[in-house]
Amino acid sequence: MNFCTSCGQKMDKNSPFCNGCGAKIESKGTTMTRSSAAMPSLASLSKKTKIIIGSAILVLILCISLYKVGEAYTDKAALLENFEEQLEKGNVDELVHLLDSKKDSQKITKKNVQAMVDFLKENPGTEETLIAKLNENVKSDGGLSVKASADTGYPEQLITLEKRGKKFLIFDNYDLVLQPFPMNIYTNYNDLRFYVDGKEIKPAAVEDEMVTIGSFIPGDYKVKAVLKSDFVELEKKVDINHVGPTNTELLFEIDYVQVTTNVEGSSVFVNDKDTGMKVSKDKTVEIGPVLTDGSMTVQLKKELPIGKIQSEAIPIDQNQLTAGLTLSDKDKEQVKEGLKRHFLNLSKALAFQDENILKEESNDVSDFVATSFEEMTGHDWKKLGYVSAIEVDIDALYLEEIEGTWYSTLPVRTEWLEDTVHSGDSVSLSKQSYENSYSLTYKNDKWSVDSWGLTWNFEDEKAEEIKIDAAALKKQLESSPAFSSISEEQDADEVESFVESYVSSSVQAINERDFSIVSGDIDSPSDYSKTVADYIDYLEEKGITEDLVNIDIEKVEPLDDGSYHVYTFEEYNIHYQDDTGKYKSFEGKYKVTSTSSGLKMVDLISTEEVDSKDL
Repeated sequence: MNFCTSCGQKMDKNSPFCNGCGAKIESKGTTMTRSSAAMPSLASLSKKTKIIIGSAILVLILCISLYKVGEAYTDKAALLENFEEQLEKGNVDELVHLLDSKKDSQKITKKNVQAMVDFLKENPGTEETLIAKLNENVKSDGGLSVKASADTGYPEQLITLEKRGKKFLIFDNYDLVLQPFPMNIYTNYNDLRFYVDGKEIKPAAVEDEMVTIGSFIPGDYKVKAVLKSDFVELEKKVDINHVGPTNTELLFEIDYVQVTTNVEGSSVFVNDKDTGMKVSKDKTVEIGPVLTDGSMTVQLKKELPIGKIQSEAIPIDQNQLTAGLTLSDKDKEQVKEGLKRHFLNLSKALAFQDENILKEESNDVSDFVATSFEEMTGHDWKKLGYVSAIEVDIDALYLEEIEGTWYSTLPVRTEWLEDTVHSGDSVSLSKQSYENSYSLTYKNDKWSVDSWGLTWNFEDEKAEEIKIDAAALKKQLESSPAFSSISEEQDADEVESFVESYVSSSVQAINERDFSIVSGDIDSPSDYSKTVADYIDYLEEKGITEDLVNIDIEKVEPLDDGSYHVYTFEEYNIHYQDDTGKYKSFEGKYKVTSTSSGLKMVDLISTEEVDSKDL
């Protein structure tokens, strides 16, 4: 068999031309050896052949280079080295790209990586253990990876190096996988709905009081459990720093709560929502199940003719609560007006000693108030005075309905300037303070005092003043006929006492022959001083002495000029110089005046002997 000398292709020995390149074959005399025919020289190759051979060599070199690059790119040791470097720097952005999650649904974010980095920095021992395990993983034959285990009980395998398929069809692919761990919730109530970061999650497992709501990669999660009762949804929230297996308590302090109040039929609101429940006739209501940790509130409300009443929003922190409904601030002002009206009317009624005044301004007067006023005005004594200050503890107002009538009861402190005056006594007002519990009833669109009694506690720091014009009340009292009458009686008593004392002193002056004893009781501008002095001298010359047996003041008559005529009946035993004696009685008429230094005798206007007999 012959070979073409141009291209080296095998050819038919009988053909003068090459079937490959078309070259003409010339016969030679010498015979070619096998080796020279099989190995043509490079120079003898065609240009096309040379290009083909060069391309093949380049492809081979490129394949070798790509293999080496791919081998380096997929090197697990380099991957781990880069991870360690970025972890040391705390470079969260780079770590996000280096790490992968076990599930496509759990995308790695900065939040997840930051939680892991913070945890490892706070727990350097765990970080060392993690890196050591990853290094062991890299060095292991066959590229076997150590998988994270949920039952390790400690996050030593937050990250694993795992072989995941091929890269470039021929290289083993390795990923650093951020491991999910179970999130366990310990709770004390069944039939809860769980939400993680606002998304509802169906629990993966429930065993007794432990609920595994799923496995999650490291991160900070907001977990909420919702319990739906018949009338309100209860929820409990907790923030969980989830790195490794976590066990978190999410306990509901749930109970049925009894609320005691003061108004039946009140509507029950929980967390500002109307539950549709009403307070029963025994003024109690049971709500629940509700949280008893103070995170929820209960409030009672009701619309009434006396106004809209409601309780405070009371934290539910125990299973027995008291929620008292009371008036609004506006309606409490009407109660204060009712108190003020009562005390002003009472002051006026005492000034004029007239029970009818209690009913002024269409004020309702209860039997209790009327009877109390009657007791203040006895037959031989009277109570006079006026209120000078009023304070109330309006926050302590207690509201209740009794047989269809609404009552407001609250502590009240009053100050009075008053005196209990017996017949003939002078008026001497003194300050008195009283603390009482006042009850008012609602009738004819207003509150009126119904009764009062003792109160055991009036809190000064809560005292609120009801303003009144005390000066006007004082003037009202002093200008009243009752006060004037008592003042006149007081003046008459003082005049009577003065005249009795003067007559007695006159007898002493006569017997001791000393005018000075009585001179201080005589008005100096009058001529009566000389008359008395001369009379004493006369009796001294006659040797006459007297004994005052009795004196009665029969009448005191006020005069327009402020002086008085005093009518007397006087009895004497008169002793003469010859040792004889007579009993004599007289009717006298004196004139007394009031001066800046007190009462003074002006004159003995007349004296008439009524009886005379020997002793």
